[in-house]
Amino acid sequence: MPSFTRLGASLLPLAAVALAASPYTSSRSETPKDNNADCNCYVVSSGADSNTPEYFQYYRFYDFRNLPGGLSSPPGQVNGSEGLEPTWQPDLFNSDDWKYDWGVQNWSKPATDDFPVPMSNSYANIYLGEENDSSYLALRTSREAEFQSAGEMENEQKNLMHVSMRMYGRVVGDKGAVAGFFTFVDDDNESDIEILTRDPVDTIRYTNQPAVKDGDEVAEASISSTNLPSWENWQTHRIDWLPKNSFWFLNGKQVAANTYSVPRKSSYMVLNMWSDGGEWSGNMTVDHSAEFHVQWIEMTFNTSGPYQGKNSKRANKGCEVVCKIDDVKQIGTPEVVSVNKSAAAAVGVSWGLLAAFAAASLWVGL
Repeated sequence: MPSFTRLGASLLPLAAVALAASPYTSSRSETPKDNNADCNCYVVSSGADSNTPEYFQYYRFYDFRNLPGGLSSPPGQVNGSEGLEPTWQPDLFNSDDWKYDWGVQNWSKPATDDFPVPMSNSYANIYLGEENDSSYLALRTSREAEFQSAGEMENEQKNLMHVSMRMYGRVVGDKGAVAGFFTFVDDDNESDIEILTRDPVDTIRYTNQPAVKDGDEVAEASISSTNLPSWENWQTHRIDWLPKNSFWFLNGKQVAANTYSVPRKSSYMVLNMWSDGGEWSGNMTVDHSAEFHVQWIEMTFNTSGPYQGKNSKRANKGCEVVCKIDDVKQIGTPEVVSVNKSAAAAVGVSWGLLAAFAAASLWVGL
C-alpha cells in the first residue's frame, strides 16, 4: 500500500476534513455506560465449555459507526519521527468527549539488535474512515525510510479487574505489521489478541505475557489458532479475562484458552497497529502500510476500586436485574434476562457466590 502524500510535523490539521462538532458519545453520557437503564449487572457465556455464566458489574459500548466526516481513502503517511503530527480530524479526536474515553499515544522507541527499526506513534495514524456510508475507526502503521510510524490508543478506564471485551474489526494492508487488541498494565500482566499481516489470513495469535523469559520463548504463553475466518473481513474478536483463565473467541466461538500467566493486576484496554522490524512483526517494505479498522468496541467488566461515574444505581441495587450482551436484537443494547431481588445482597459477599446462586434460574432464559 504505497503512499501518495506525506504529512510533516509542521503542518496544521486540514480544515477540509475537520468535523464541525464532535458527534461522538463518550462514557460521560449514560448511553455507553448502559444502553439499557434497567440493568444492574451483566452476564456472558464463557468458561471451558463456553456455556458457564460469568457476571460483571459495569458495561461500555463505544460506537464508531455513523459518525460524519469519515475519509474514503487513507490520509497521507507521516514523514516525521517526533510523533507530534496533528490529527486529521481535530474536532473529533481533540474533543473533550473523545479524550474522556481514549488516550491517543505519541511515544517512540529506538532501534535495538532484536528490533532494528525505530518506531514512533503519531496522532496522525488514528483517523475516521468511511466505507459504504458507514464510518469506522482506523489505526495505521507505515514504513518510512528511517523509521516505522505507528498508531496506538488506550482506554481511560484504568482499573479493569476481569473483563469480557470484544471489537468488530478487520486488518488490511501490507506484510510486516501487527494489529493488537489487549489488556495491559505491565509486561507480566497482559492478555493479547494479535493479527500479524505476515501470517496467513486465517491465523490469529492469542497470548498471555510474558512470552519470553531470560531470552527464551515460553511455549505455553502463545496459541496460534488457524483455519479461522479471514481477518481481512469484518469479524467479532473477544477476550474473556477471568480470575484464573483466559478465553478467546471469534464470532462467538471459542478458539483459544490458557491458564498460563493470567493477568493478576488491574489493567486497561489498548489497541495498536505497529511494527519494529523484529522477528514477531517482520520488516515492512519502505513506503508500505497496513491498517486496523474497528466499527465498535463492547466490554463488560469489574473494577479493582471505586467505579467512576454519575450512575450509582448498582451500588444501591446490586445485581437485582441481570442483562445479557450477546445474542441481543441490537448490538450494544443489553437485554434483561433475570430479575432476582434476593440476588442483590449476594453482590456484597462475592460475585462467585452470585454466579452459583443465580446460574440455575438465569441460564434457562439465555
